[in-house]
Amino acid sequence: MNFGIIADGNRRWARREGIQSKKGHEKGFLAIKNEILPVLYENKEINAMTVYAFSTENWKRSVLEVKYLMELCNKMLEIWLPELLEKEIKIIHCGRKDRIPGFLKNKINEAEEKSKDNTKFTIYLCLDYGGRDEILRAAEKEGSLENNLEVADLDIILRTGGDHRLSNFCIWQAAYAEFFFLDKFLPEIKKNDIEELLEDFKNRDRRKGK
Repeated sequence: MNFGIIADGNRRWARREGIQSKKGHEKGFLAIKNEILPVLYENKEINAMTVYAFSTENWKRSVLEVKYLMELCNKMLEIWLPELLEKEIKIIHCGRKDRIPGFLKNKINEAEEKSKDNTKFTIYLCLDYGGRDEILRAAEKEGSLENNLEVADLDIILRTGGDHRLSNFCIWQAAYAEFFFLDKFLPEIKKNDIEELLEDFKNRDRRKGK
């Protein structure tokens, strides 16, 4: 199963706490690394996590914030990669690479190359990604559209931060996903939130049109 995360609420959490927004983004990254991934990794039914880290629309943010987010993604991969490789986790970048700064593109390429043979778990990192953009790019390639998509079908989608929308995340892959919306901001998420969500998921009747 593939667990999708629309990572939202970092800036609002930081404002509430009276700290810089970049601290909220850092705390959000740590929540994914230390609270969400460990629960998913230990769950035998789940073999992938898809993280919506930076959308095609996020370029509209201030130059300073975009610069910081690119640097944070680079730092995240630098810190996280040894642990992911040790756990046999594969990294797959989803989205455009032509607009990403060179230093981050190099780090992503390194992570993908070093982890390409790992099979225990997969992280789809959606960076400069948009669901519509993915479909348009897939349609331009040879072969079937579905085979050219970058993210596997989603079974669960969690959105933190209180909003109830997809925001251009995995439009195709979300067709039969189960949705979960938490009012908590991403930096507030704990392991027990994910455990309770997965318990709720078990009780849902996924008919998929049958």
